[in-house]
Amino acid sequence: MKPSRLPSLLRQTASAQLRLRSSALLQRRSLSAAAGSHAIRNLLQVSGEVADAVASNKPVVALESTIYTHGALGKDLAQEHEDLVRSSGGIPAIIAVVEGVPKVGVSTEEIMRMIEDEGTVKASRRDIAYLVGMGLAGRKINGGTTIAGTMLLARLAGIRVFGTGGLGGVHRGGENSLDVSADLTELGRTRVAVVSSGCKGFLDIPRTLEFLETQGAYVGTYADGRAADAKVDFPAFWARDSGVRSPSVWRSEREAAAIILAQERLGIESGMLFANPIAEEFAIPAREMQGHIDQAVAEADQKGFTGSANTPYVLQRLKQLFGDRIVTANKQLVRANIVRATNIAVELSRLLKEGTSSSSGHKVAFGSKTENRSLAPSRANSKADILVAGSVAVDLSCDYTNPQGGDGQPQVHTSNPASISQSIGGVGHNVALAAHRASRQAQVKFSSMIGDDVAGATVLTALEASGLDSTYVKKLNQAEHPGSRTAQYVAINDSSKNLVMAMADMGIFTQHLFPEEWKAAIKATDPKWLVVDGNWSPKGIRTWIHAANEHGSKVAFEPVSVAKSKSLFGPQRGVPPLGVFPNQSVDLASPNIYELSAMYSAAKENGYLDSMEWFEVIDSFGMRGARDRFVRLTSAELTDAGVPVQSIQLLPYIPTIITKLGSKGVLLTTILSKEDPRLRDRESEEFILTRSFDGNPAVGGIYMRLFPPVEHVENIVSVNGVGDTFLGVMVSGLAQGGRVDKLVDVAQRGAVYTLKCAESVSKEVSKLESDLKKVALLNGTISAKMAQPQDPDFSEDELSENYVSSSDNDSDNAPSRKKPVVAMQEPDSDEEDLERLVFGSKVSFGESLFKAGSLIGTLDDKEGKELELADADTGGLEDVDDADLFMIDTAPSGAVPQATTVASKAKKAEHGDRPAWEDSDDDRLAISLANHTRLRKLRLTEAEDLVSGTEYSRRLRQRYLQLHPAPAWAKEAEGRPTKRRRRSSASSGSSDESGSESDGDVSAQPLEDFLRDVKSLSGAGGPKKRRLRPEIIDIQRTREISDTHLAPVECLSFHPEYPVLLSASTASVLYLHHIAPDAHPVPNPRLTSVQVKGVDIRRAEFLYPGGDKVFIGGRRRYFHHWDLKTGVVQKTSQILGHGLEHKTMERFRLSPCGRYMAITASTRKGGGIINVLSVGSLQWIAAARLSSRNGIADFAWWSTGNGMTILGKDGQVGEYSVETRSFVGLWRDDGCIGGIVIALGGHQGPEVIGDDRWVAIGSNSGITNIYDRSELLALDADKNIIIKEAPKPTRVFEQLVTPVTVLTFSPDGQLLAFGSRSSKDALRLAHLPSCTVYRNWPTAQTPLGRITAVAFGKDSSLLAVGNDTGKIRLWEIRN
Repeated sequence: MKPSRLPSLLRQTASAQLRLRSSALLQRRSLSAAAGSHAIRNLLQVSGEVADAVASNKPVVALESTIYTHGALGKDLAQEHEDLVRSSGGIPAIIAVVEGVPKVGVSTEEIMRMIEDEGTVKASRRDIAYLVGMGLAGRKINGGTTIAGTMLLARLAGIRVFGTGGLGGVHRGGENSLDVSADLTELGRTRVAVVSSGCKGFLDIPRTLEFLETQGAYVGTYADGRAADAKVDFPAFWARDSGVRSPSVWRSEREAAAIILAQERLGIESGMLFANPIAEEFAIPAREMQGHIDQAVAEADQKGFTGSANTPYVLQRLKQLFGDRIVTANKQLVRANIVRATNIAVELSRLLKEGTSSSSGHKVAFGSKTENRSLAPSRANSKADILVAGSVAVDLSCDYTNPQGGDGQPQVHTSNPASISQSIGGVGHNVALAAHRASRQAQVKFSSMIGDDVAGATVLTALEASGLDSTYVKKLNQAEHPGSRTAQYVAINDSSKNLVMAMADMGIFTQHLFPEEWKAAIKATDPKWLVVDGNWSPKGIRTWIHAANEHGSKVAFEPVSVAKSKSLFGPQRGVPPLGVFPNQSVDLASPNIYELSAMYSAAKENGYLDSMEWFEVIDSFGMRGARDRFVRLTSAELTDAGVPVQSIQLLPYIPTIITKLGSKGVLLTTILSKEDPRLRDRESEEFILTRSFDGNPAVGGIYMRLFPPVEHVENIVSVNGVGDTFLGVMVSGLAQGGRVDKLVDVAQRGAVYTLKCAESVSKEVSKLESDLKKVALLNGTISAKMAQPQDPDFSEDELSENYVSSSDNDSDNAPSRKKPVVAMQEPDSDEEDLERLVFGSKVSFGESLFKAGSLIGTLDDKEGKELELADADTGGLEDVDDADLFMIDTAPSGAVPQATTVASKAKKAEHGDRPAWEDSDDDRLAISLANHTRLRKLRLTEAEDLVSGTEYSRRLRQRYLQLHPAPAWAKEAEGRPTKRRRRSSASSGSSDESGSESDGDVSAQPLEDFLRDVKSLSGAGGPKKRRLRPEIIDIQRTREISDTHLAPVECLSFHPEYPVLLSASTASVLYLHHIAPDAHPVPNPRLTSVQVKGVDIRRAEFLYPGGDKVFIGGRRRYFHHWDLKTGVVQKTSQILGHGLEHKTMERFRLSPCGRYMAITASTRKGGGIINVLSVGSLQWIAAARLSSRNGIADFAWWSTGNGMTILGKDGQVGEYSVETRSFVGLWRDDGCIGGIVIALGGHQGPEVIGDDRWVAIGSNSGITNIYDRSELLALDADKNIIIKEAPKPTRVFEQLVTPVTVLTFSPDGQLLAFGSRSSKDALRLAHLPSCTVYRNWPTAQTPLGRITAVAFGKDSSLLAVGNDTGKIRLWEIRN
């Protein structure tokens, strides 16, 4: 070998060895990566919803958990933020380490457990492995992830966007201490987009930005409307400007999304920081902040708070220095950042779906695959008018082709030549597509399930191409859901395209349930209508329906097939119950005659037609011997087939049934509410099957109408999807405000379009958009016209005398829910105006004003939300004249509706004023009532026929008065009501007198006459004393209060002497109603109403024992009291010497003796203060201070009025004597976790503590403890009476699981009502002294709603319940 070749060989050998080592190293790295990926799948738990969303590029937003686990901003913050993401169109993913397991998609229940766990720690990147390792070793530790920890786990789960509050950074002096947040290094190595309000203002912002630049992390600030050439600073958390210019600026969410996508596609692995400045209204200027920041940072240094302990200390100190202002700023900036992050995620999802994307970011194609993209308008908001929950399937249609030509059948046991076509079908898909195509006005979303297979990918592509939103189409992977396949349907047809055989694989819909995700979808989309098809399992159908009922959406059911139609009326055990009209669970169904028969049979077999609630509605129809009417309205063929009867039998559960009859048209059967205009419309008269006269407050009659086909189609191309198209067009029209009977023909035209095409939903359906709009506008025009106030000189009570209360839920055929104008003789517009002017209207004038908002003004509490208390809110109102705040509607005593019958009114009319003219020929006329269909209702007996003209006129008059009671101005002995006026307190009770205006007081007409009339109406004597038995209570629902508050009912109070109920809400309105369920024409008529402008009434009470005054308080620095005898309203603006303690006077109570008024103070000095005032002088006389942690929760007066029992939020209870001005004793509620409410009741208890036998305490855990007060007492060594410090409850009620907010004893001490407004229908009655809860009430069908107030009548025989919708319902408690 030549020496000269040696160096070359050595170089070659070294190079080969290097290649071998590199190959081995790459192989080891590859194996390590594979092992790591497998380990991640085993350790990291990602919720199904998040995993599906990430896999399908839906908008997912990561949320850190540290902000929740410390609990400083409230325990409900996690739920609030989840709702915020969903309402903005995204899917939330809270990230945390739960009991040693890293989780993405943590539930709010798990967050609550972490908050309550004192061992929960902060988890940054460095802590993740430790916490997970401890979990593997058996030591379960909870960890709330910081920004760094959240970014790490979000990246592992494939989440791209993260919304949070403020970033960590370089601390002041960090160049020496090297105190740099791990958030910054995480941004340098983890590709996640973080949306925050910059970094916290007490950090070194210039060095923080320098550090991020070194790490290669993108930093940009949202322009927030600032000009392109304007200087945009990097925000400093609470301050919009930091004085440091932002490295870059982005001006829209779409720009931010494009930056994220570019970073991903380029493979750059560093993170991105999108700074979102705090809103100006919540921002704190940097100069104002600087002094306090310097102080807090200096104190942290002096006390040694460094590293992870520094930020929490500084934040806590700033909170102390700034007060609640900084807490409000914190909450608001986090909310704004989460919304901004969600909007960016939505835009990023669009960009990803427009191209062919993958998580790796390679092989990018920015071209759109969707040709018909214009069909789906771009909307960031997830709200929808219609949500369709149903099946989607790949349909294969195999049409046999005969080789010899002509007709033929496919041969069995061999292959056959065929023409095979593929399409996307499924009933739910077809309904959604039809509703989507029918109108661009109605926003439609579709919820379904597919498998992770080729068919599923085909479905998603088709949905996108058609413009249907697939956000809620869930993809099930084989790993978590083995055997889950995309639904498919194969039809084998002969050569004439008639079906020979079909095979369907729809198991994916019956085998899987996702209740929480379905509830979340309904909550996020907030649909007016939910359409459910029968492809789900029976439990799945009920779950969807129950979720919609809880949210307040209407429900339409599509039966799909004979077999599946029975699912709605399956066995009743183990599924949510079906409600009965007017509290129905399903509002509309669209079966064919075979499906209708199957539904009826299933309902009968499973006991649905045996319930008492069903019988009550059926009885109200008054159906006896209806065959002739069925034949007249439908046909003898349909009647013999049982179609009308089956429809009637199912109406209590489904108030509107649209039976599809194929080529014979459509049969509409629906319940009409009492106020439905069709009951009085001449054109609708022939379709009224029956009218209800049995006193049912909800049912007005039945409308049955056979609609002929709009067109006879000769050449039918395909019947596939025809019924689905019909329902889709119908629901689209209903969602826009149309009425069912006006929409049937439009929906039929849509079905005809589909009959004529090969598609399951014809594209021609889009031609119906203008027709749907016309129907909606027609109904809307009528509704608007009906909602207008009538003659302004009429009082509210006068106009409401003829008003018949509406049912809880109108049927879907009256979506406008407005009061109708009576149609007389097909009047034109001029005649209608004259008609309203002369005959009045069913619309209450005051109610119309309230609906229009003219009295309530800009009050934002219509939904019952808590008003924020701030000086700015109440400033100046203390000095406003009460005359400008109060609007009092008080009709004269004669306006109190009398409980008279129609017959007595007719008799009175006959013997009243003599007619101006009489026709002498009337007596000689003979009129047949039996030979005319419309006159048969005038007969007194079945056999009666001929009557005289005079008698005929009398009966017509009587019939008219039944349907259209005389307006107030036309009633005898009642003149035109006087207009409301202000009078001085010196004016007498006579309505004839007038006085000068008073600057200090407001006067109303005195209510003495009202109360005197009420007393005469109530009847002499009260019920005999009764004794209730335990376990089973005899309770019957009676007529409810006709007026509905515009906000949750906050308080109810019965008058101590008369049957009068006082109710109030935060909508600033107070009502007085006479409790007379049998009164005519309006049961429980209104006596008067009061509106207090600018005061959100939180509490109103009669002053016992006489009930001659009403005290009114809201979240204001003053309260009012209204003297019912004189009508004078006075305001108390301050409590001398204690003004600073009362920023609000809403939490007051009057003593039963009428001498004292106690108000809980706003401050918490020493725990909490209750100030006691003299009712006579309204001057302060005493203060009770309870040393309870977190202040006073509630208090209750002793029955003697000599003292009160006060409950602290920590469970401490004090017995305070007003006479001695001291506490008699202190004790603690057993096991109390956050005391909320307390109540006293019963008689013959210990005299030393007020004679009350029972005390009940409700807590935040849902537990109600009841104590026998005699057991609270004990004797000490000197034989002195003392109160035990830790008594044991007589009974613990655990029936509720949400915080107890309502506790009320009946006046006779035999009943205790306890309930919660946090959960629907959460009210229970307990019998005393047995302390047992009644098991037969409430039932699943009892229409309670969310309970906000409960009261018992003065004789304990009546129960009034107010709920969050503003309704007040009444129950009679019998012996």
